[in-house]
Amino acid sequence: MEKLTLWVVDDDIDYGELIKEVLADDYHLNVFNNAKDYEAALLDVIPDIILMDINLPDKDGITLCQELQLRHSQVAVVFVSGMNTLEERLRAYNAGGVDFVAKPFELKELIIKVSAVASYQQKQKVLAQAESLSRSMAFQSMTESAQYGYVMQFFRQCFLCHDYQSLANAFFNVMAQFDLNTCLEIVTDKPEYFAPAGVAISPIETNILELLDKQGRLYDFGNRTVCSDKHVSFLIKNMPMNDDVLYGRIRDVIAVIVEGVEARVMDIRREQAMSNAIVDIKVLLKELGQSIAENDTKFQLALEKINIDIHSSFHVLDMNEEQEDYFANIVKKNLKQANSAQDAFLHLQLSLNTVMSVLEATSE
Repeated sequence: MEKLTLWVVDDDIDYGELIKEVLADDYHLNVFNNAKDYEAALLDVIPDIILMDINLPDKDGITLCQELQLRHSQVAVVFVSGMNTLEERLRAYNAGGVDFVAKPFELKELIIKVSAVASYQQKQKVLAQAESLSRSMAFQSMTESAQYGYVMQFFRQCFLCHDYQSLANAFFNVMAQFDLNTCLEIVTDKPEYFAPAGVAISPIETNILELLDKQGRLYDFGNRTVCSDKHVSFLIKNMPMNDDVLYGRIRDVIAVIVEGVEARVMDIRREQAMSNAIVDIKVLLKELGQSIAENDTKFQLALEKINIDIHSSFHVLDMNEEQEDYFANIVKKNLKQANSAQDAFLHLQLSLNTVMSVLEATSE
């Protein structure tokens, strides 16, 4: 078990040397023969236990204990006094003392009392450490919950982004929540580089992203980290390399974030491709409609001309009435079939327009 620090504050030099001889093996022990030296030492070291004489030449022990309790209440003070009265013991207790030893005393009594106080102080230290650990774990848990809350908020924001700039802005917002300085590369048809508002991305940073985006998911150098996916890379310029816990937590978080950015980049790319396809289909449908309308007009005129030419040629062919009726019925039948084919083309145009409306509604 770790040795505790024990101070003896007493103007009796012989008494101090005796205590030092008896207890030095069990404690880190210092002896002070006046209040001035004790107070000077207290600026640098805080002891665990003090054997405090009440009657000192330059300042009484009661006052020293009261002042000590205001700044370092965890220090256990055992008063030592030649005045073994109820009043003296009450003064010692009210000042914050944990025990009282009356002079003269048996060394055995002193050793037992100091040992009991030391045991109490050791338990207090263990409890304080446990409390500190619990507080630290609770704080860490709350911190992690808050950080994952930032990530979830980022994912929700991603679904509202329909272009790379708005996605980059959402990315920089979540990075700012972690106090991380970053720049971003998105590679689709060509590399595009992004930096937070008011910050410029330097040529060497773009070069680093180009060179390291195929070096694995996470690549550390100095206090910087490059995190990459297939179409996305970002450079963290102030990775907390000196804090193993924070560093590990941030590595876990950015590995999730880069996957989210990658997925949204692919979604935006598909949305843009769909939008471009819809524009192209609109142009084709418009051209097709115009072509159908033009050909329909020409077809109608051609049919009318054929019909007129056939009827006007009956007298030239010198056909009897029965032959004329037969021939006219054949012409009507074929004209009707031609009109049916025209109706099919018009129906096709309406069907394509319906498909176009469905595509537009899906892309919104």
